[in-house]
Amino acid sequence: MSDDYDYGEACPVSMAASVLAERWTLQIIREMFLGSTKYSQFQKYMPNISPTLLKNRLRSLEDHGVIMRKKTATQGRYDYYLTPSGKALGPLLTEFGKWGMRFANSGMTEKENTVYGLMRDLSGALDTGELPDCDITVQFNFTDNPESTKQFINIHSGQVEVCSQNLGFEVDVYITTTLKDMTKIWYGELAMLKAIEDEKMAIVGNSQYIRNITRWLRISSFTGNNPQFVAPG
Repeated sequence: MSDDYDYGEACPVSMAASVLAERWTLQIIREMFLGSTKYSQFQKYMPNISPTLLKNRLRSLEDHGVIMRKKTATQGRYDYYLTPSGKALGPLLTEFGKWGMRFANSGMTEKENTVYGLMRDLSGALDTGELPDCDITVQFNFTDNPESTKQFINIHSGQVEVCSQNLGFEVDVYITTTLKDMTKIWYGELAMLKAIEDEKMAIVGNSQYIRNITRWLRISSFTGNNPQFVAPG
């Protein structure tokens, strides 16, 4: 550990902070709980971290036994995985997020959100049990995000997949909104039905999908009482 993060105290809180309190460290672990294993995925979902800092944080986490890296078939490339030590951080992340949602959320949805992260969150929370038992494609049109205006969630053979382009499937539901408003909906600041009423969200599709959209297009579990970070397995 660096001298800056050695608190010199015989205290387990200080010892944990010496490993986890460096900038971006918890966010890297968060991404691993959400399924990121590749360097490029960390960059995609955390665009504000510099490549040098990302490399340093990954190395530090590996040195402390929180993650491990494993060579891939591509020369010079590695995948990163949580160790048992890293998996044990799930409850800590959950409580950290609950605290942030309750006590430190002022101005949160005014900050930058990536379309990739939001789509991953929405697809992960999707309740397919509230949808007809068939293949379904949902197209999101984000009017304030010109670089990635269209995003797709494909539900095929029970599997949910996010894509940035149409893979040739017929679109069943079109949802048009802004990335900022969808972020507010995701975090419970803006009710979905209110957004539709105020024309901040437009939905076109079969009535089977539209009439119960709030049941299948779920919002963040941190808006409720039972969020949970679960280690990938």
